[in-house]
Amino acid sequence: MWKEYSRDDIRYNRASSMSVIIAVLISALLLSLLCGVLYNFWNYDVVRVKTEDGDYHARLTGTLTEEDVEAIQGYANVESVRIRREISEDGRKTADIRLRDASSVYEDLPKIAALAGLDAGDVTYHEDLLNLLFVVNPDRPDALDVYAVLVVFAGTALCACFSLILIIHHSFAVFMNEKIRQLGILSSVGASPAQIRTVLLQEAAALSVLPAAAGILLGIGAAAGMMAWVDWVRDRALPGTLDVPFSYHPLVLCAALLCVAATVMISAWMPAWKLGRICPMEAVRGSGERSLTKKKESRLLGTLFGIEGELAGNALRARRRSLRTASFSLTFSFLAFGFMLCFFSISSLSTQISYFDGSASEWDVMVTVKNTDIEEFDRTEEIRHLSGVRDAAVYQKARAKRFLTEEELSGEFRDAGGFEGVSETYVTPEEGGWLINAPVWILDDASFLQYCGQIGVEPRLDGAVVLNQVRDDTDPNFRVRNVFPYLKEGQETAVLYCAGQEESSAGIRVLGYAQELPVLREEYQTLDYYEMIHVLPVSLWEEIEEEIEGAEEDMYIRVFAEENTERAGLEALERELAQAIGSSYEIESENRIGEEEASDSSYRALMTIIGGFCILLAMIGIGNVFTNTLGFARERRREVARYLSVGMTPQSIRKMFCVEALVLAGRPVLVTLPVLAVISWIFMRVAYLDPALLLRCVPAAPLLAFVLAEFAFVGLAYYIGGRTVLRMNLADALRDDTLQ
Repeated sequence: MWKEYSRDDIRYNRASSMSVIIAVLISALLLSLLCGVLYNFWNYDVVRVKTEDGDYHARLTGTLTEEDVEAIQGYANVESVRIRREISEDGRKTADIRLRDASSVYEDLPKIAALAGLDAGDVTYHEDLLNLLFVVNPDRPDALDVYAVLVVFAGTALCACFSLILIIHHSFAVFMNEKIRQLGILSSVGASPAQIRTVLLQEAAALSVLPAAAGILLGIGAAAGMMAWVDWVRDRALPGTLDVPFSYHPLVLCAALLCVAATVMISAWMPAWKLGRICPMEAVRGSGERSLTKKKESRLLGTLFGIEGELAGNALRARRRSLRTASFSLTFSFLAFGFMLCFFSISSLSTQISYFDGSASEWDVMVTVKNTDIEEFDRTEEIRHLSGVRDAAVYQKARAKRFLTEEELSGEFRDAGGFEGVSETYVTPEEGGWLINAPVWILDDASFLQYCGQIGVEPRLDGAVVLNQVRDDTDPNFRVRNVFPYLKEGQETAVLYCAGQEESSAGIRVLGYAQELPVLREEYQTLDYYEMIHVLPVSLWEEIEEEIEGAEEDMYIRVFAEENTERAGLEALERELAQAIGSSYEIESENRIGEEEASDSSYRALMTIIGGFCILLAMIGIGNVFTNTLGFARERRREVARYLSVGMTPQSIRKMFCVEALVLAGRPVLVTLPVLAVISWIFMRVAYLDPALLLRCVPAAPLLAFVLAEFAFVGLAYYIGGRTVLRMNLADALRDDTLQ
């Protein structure tokens, strides 16, 4: 049967075969393009994080001997251990650890630390890289946030794949429906439904193999071109960013092959299964014309547009299956586009509110002085006297530990549960109490005295100020913190321990307890809700530095400019700071306004890139509209001829087509807008933002542009189709032996 029927059928029906070939080619191209671009987006972030922060999964800091390093290297899941000598000092070494299976990093690293005689507090996880590998910290309440971008991309990809299945299915259905009479004849002479389905699937496979392979190869080239365009957009929005060459992993190729194979198989099976069940008499008779019998009235369209509206509703209802691809594609494209816009608009709003709006009162210019201790820096007064500087603070951070007993805790904190159920990553139970993280913020002397005056503490340089508040770990709202007093106030001394070497300690005077910290661009109690910040002057730090150690390698300068300084003024101030600090220090600087504009540019660039995918998805639906309006010209001629024969005018026919186009293009918008409103409200709630702010960030302009473009293309398709249908001979249109 294959040799006698299928091969000749494909050879002599090239027009319908070409439709299938083109549909498979385009679909394979788009799927390969989608897989390639998504992989390169992910790969870019992975390479960027490895380049900027280091290629390791976790970092272990402490007293490490050669035997300890060998024991770590011998751990089953450890791939490599590298000692970072440039940041190792005073007998304490830093080891970067890579695992073979990163998914178990949060279970393995405490065990690896124990092998070296260290505790879990000496482990620093490379969370930026681990999040990209979708390995999340189980102790973080917002751990699932790392999947947000993945959800956006996966949702867009799912919509695209679903629409491609529908459009290929439509091409196969048209291709197979043309053989319906021949299949009826074969069935009448004994061909079974299974044999008919086999023949149809064999033809589908023969038509699909070469275009699928060609489409995948073209998709790889298109992905390379797309990433080149993305790099161009990114470089214009964010100059100086990392350049990562295009790559296409073999697993991505396998994923594209599987997607294309599954898409083609599903698309071909649906019409083949349907035709295999058709009875011989109906098949020989032919599919005929779709029934336009009015099963139910289109009352809304009839009320709005009259008889033409009712006829348009009946026509759309009769062709709902052939137009299903267009409806789904237009709906999903608008939903994906709106979903992407809403997600990034709300994300941008969240960043603006939580970071940039608050940063106006926290910093104007930030300078990072590399590999410098604060006690060695001698340009503080010179910086304060620069023109345009309203205030400046020089500071450094250090790691430390503090031991707390039950009696020291406040009553409110104990009533809330205290340290019950807290992860040992942050709080270590000890005999008689708990060992907590006690970060030290070291201020220059003048800034420390100014801070003491602001909080009502006696300005002295021989003590520290303790932040006496702890976050409520049952309240995940990170915007409005619910806090308790941490300690009973009144204790005049405290003991700080060296992190990792608790036998080394230093006692300090407590000048006072505060509910607020110095105005610095620093976050606190985000991951570790129980850390206790100690603010020290540099004079006191010089006395206890040898006992505490743990100082970070860099120090920072926070600068406030004069009021109402614009970006040009901040950039000029950055240059003055660089000159004042001199060439003897390696520095990096940034200004608040420039960072805000760079953030906005990155959001716009990302929306431009993802918007391109949504436009491709919309083109699938629009292409299906053109296919239906032009491909069913014969059928619409007979339909229109009937209407003209009973007295309808060409103007009424045009009005009917306009109503069809309006409904086809408008229905996705009406269906999608309420869904987008609900999704946006959910996003606002998840981000702990007031839903009333939603109107502030609604991306109305791009959504309106997308809708207008959709209406324009659907209208153009119906204009071309209507013009073709109206150019006909009434007698020829009605002359057909299948007319019922």
